[in-house]
Amino acid sequence: MKRFMALLTASLLVTSMTVSAAESPSTSVVVKTETKVIVVPAPPEAVEASCTQPSYAGEGFANASDAQAAAQRGLSAGEYYNNAVSSAPGVTNAMPVGQDGRILINGVPSNLTAILSRVSSAVASSAQSQAALLGGRLLNVVGVKFPAANFNAATVNFYVKGLPDGTRIAARQYVNGQWIEVDVAESRTDHVILILKGNGPVAFIALP
Repeated sequence: MKRFMALLTASLLVTSMTVSAAESPSTSVVVKTETKVIVVPAPPEAVEASCTQPSYAGEGFANASDAQAAAQRGLSAGEYYNNAVSSAPGVTNAMPVGQDGRILINGVPSNLTAILSRVSSAVASSAQSQAALLGGRLLNVVGVKFPAANFNAATVNFYVKGLPDGTRIAARQYVNGQWIEVDVAESRTDHVILILKGNGPVAFIALP
């Protein structure tokens, strides 16, 4: 009997100690946690802003200054950098015209370049009328300006893309409100060489 009571007492003590340990405020529980990196997506406007490029770059220009200069001449980026004019208002199937080769000023080779530009609808329409008067077809009409106009004659080689060899060409330049005849020094495949005496729109006309 004494032995049974001793075992019962010991059992109660163990139970009491277990409960006490479970309820003790000093008992701490260690919880292991993992550090997580949370990636928060950038707002759509932030992504759009980082990918946005200047409008001039989207149009093919190297900088804003070039874009402004081209706009003043009515040219696209490709036309501006190639000093060429691919079309004129209302001119069907216009042949692109560029300035090709060195310019002779009063018969002497120079480093000058004729600056080309797109003409207005009014000038293009007037050039169409000139071509009709000659019974020909207007290939293109482009504005022509020289950095220095102190000369008697400038021999200019124009690149007329797609011009067949043997085509008879007449040229007219718009000066002081009138179309004046321009001397055609040579006409061959893709090229027309004119002798100009100043600035002004030049019409290239294919004759029958």
